[in-house]
Amino acid sequence: MKPIEGSDAGAAVVVLLREEAGSLQLFLVKRATNPRDPWSGNMALPGGRRHPEDRDIKATVIRETREETDIDISGCRFLGTLDAVSSTRAITRLVVLPFVVVCEEMPRVMLNRELVDCFWFPVDQLKPSEGKTLMEGNEVPAFLIHGEVVWGLTYRMLKNFLELLDKAAAI
Repeated sequence: MKPIEGSDAGAAVVVLLREEAGSLQLFLVKRATNPRDPWSGNMALPGGRRHPEDRDIKATVIRETREETDIDISGCRFLGTLDAVSSTRAITRLVVLPFVVVCEEMPRVMLNRELVDCFWFPVDQLKPSEGKTLMEGNEVPAFLIHGEVVWGLTYRMLKNFLELLDKAAAI
């Protein structure tokens, strides 16, 4: 992981982790269906676009996570960032910076209107859930979790996260 630093990213998300019974858990959300949202209905990591009033990209991820889930990550442990990921959708070019954050306590969650569901998922079950699926007429790599498809930007961020975990385990 990279140290937290400034970024020209236009958005930020959080790879939110917590430990439960010796297992590292990852928090995922499902976006509401909205014709104006290019990621409508997708599984995602909490976060969103940077606003002019955000002093930096870390402030963006703190604000967006609180707005979407009511989780205040400002008191959690920020481990660093993953590589920024660019969207590949022609209609919405966006660079997203993923932060890796650990919560010591189980956070209370209250979803806003942008989200319809959320759940914690064991990180060690990501690799076994990996496969391919048909999305928007194309076969794409994805994680198949609890009957939901995690693909696109979120898949690429989580794949990067898993690669870092593998490297750390090999040391």
